[in-house]
Amino acid sequence: IEAVRNLLDRINNERTVEAPYNQQSYRLARMTYLLELLGSPQNAAPIVHIAGTKGKGSVAWLIAETLRRSGLRTGLYTSPHLEHLEERFVIQGEPISPAELIEALPKLARAADQCTHSEHGAPTFFEMTTALAWMLFQHAGTDANVIEVGLGGRLASTNVCHSSLCIITSISYDPQQHLGNTLDLIAGEKAGIIKPGVPVIHGAKAPEARDVIRSVARDHGCSLWELGRDFEGEGSWQRLDLSRSARAHRSVFTFRSHPPLPPLSLAAGGSLALRMLGAHQADNASLAVAAWLQLRSQGWQLSESALAEALAETQVPARIESVAQHPYTIVDSAHNEASIAALLETLENAFDAERRTIIFACSKDKKVAEMVRLLVHFADRLIVTQYRSNPRFVPVERLEQMARDEASRSLRRIDLFSAPDISTAMDFVRRDHRPKDLVCVTGSFFIASEAKSAIRSARSLDDQIRDSTS
Repeated sequence: IEAVRNLLDRINNERTVEAPYNQQSYRLARMTYLLELLGSPQNAAPIVHIAGTKGKGSVAWLIAETLRRSGLRTGLYTSPHLEHLEERFVIQGEPISPAELIEALPKLARAADQCTHSEHGAPTFFEMTTALAWMLFQHAGTDANVIEVGLGGRLASTNVCHSSLCIITSISYDPQQHLGNTLDLIAGEKAGIIKPGVPVIHGAKAPEARDVIRSVARDHGCSLWELGRDFEGEGSWQRLDLSRSARAHRSVFTFRSHPPLPPLSLAAGGSLALRMLGAHQADNASLAVAAWLQLRSQGWQLSESALAEALAETQVPARIESVAQHPYTIVDSAHNEASIAALLETLENAFDAERRTIIFACSKDKKVAEMVRLLVHFADRLIVTQYRSNPRFVPVERLEQMARDEASRSLRRIDLFSAPDISTAMDFVRRDHRPKDLVCVTGSFFIASEAKSAIRSARSLDDQIRDSTS
């Protein structure tokens, strides 16, 4: 218990909007010292290091699954978690157990205490979870580790590793209050993960972001593969009729590479199944395929079947994840303007719905008005709420007023409701739904987590009612 408290009581920048992204709050020297106290576990296995504004979690999962299915014992570190801390630490495709977490914490706590009493000061929650990931992976004897950057890149606690491949996903304005208010500044922070001579793959599309990444890669003597120049991918899918029983919904994904990149020579001729939906997921899959090509060129023994299986079967939690039927319900962790726009485009194109209900809550450090505007212009019914698991939430009263103001300005007819919490909102849509209703919960990792918990609780209650009446 004491070891768990030692971790959870640390400064947690995921729960505040106040911590500045600078060398006072994010100290790589402290992280390096903490890892030295633990025996430098970050050096135990090759690393694929992934930064970006959005998409990095999906890319990390796809690459980790490709490595695992190729026979490599693989560790995956992502953040934040949805429901349980153990979700951040994935070994061989499965989160660690609570017992494994508790077993590792005393050693981490001793190192953290020693660090606290040194010139480096007390490590933060994210620094400790990052160190914990490498400890766990070393103990498990992983052959390769896929590490997702938490915030930024240059000063991120993950940036003390010596990677075999650096990947930068898309670049957008979130969270600009930490990283800068222009795309070139944000790209510069993300490009901070680039190491001398280490190959770089990126998916940035804005010219100013691409220019920065190119410049940093050139200055570090790195080879560079770019989405849209050296490779690209495209996904297509049939619209799902929600009046029928739900079925596995996959897109047909086509990947193309251009010289000097090697071609994708799969038996399918470059066409693959992709479990995760959306044009943005086609971009993410393209980055994963490019990573597969790059690592194979480095001599990694990665199979073609493993790549195909990873793309076809990987569903990252809360990325357009189908979680319930009657009504057909999706949970998605989109939390900025760009990711909300990508989500709504996918919902429009992939689902044949009679009525579209959005349940929305978000954090106060986001572009709230822009997200609300997109939702008001898309939804037939919008239910605003707030989450309970983090103090960063926007109060539901403010969201409701913003939505009503936007609906009034746009003269759009939309049913607007508010709910004090996600359970109330979910109960409402369960009582009031039609056969072809589509429900989507979005706006934050925190509301996605609470939605999944609420749905699970409702199922348990339904099961109890059925048992009592049978």
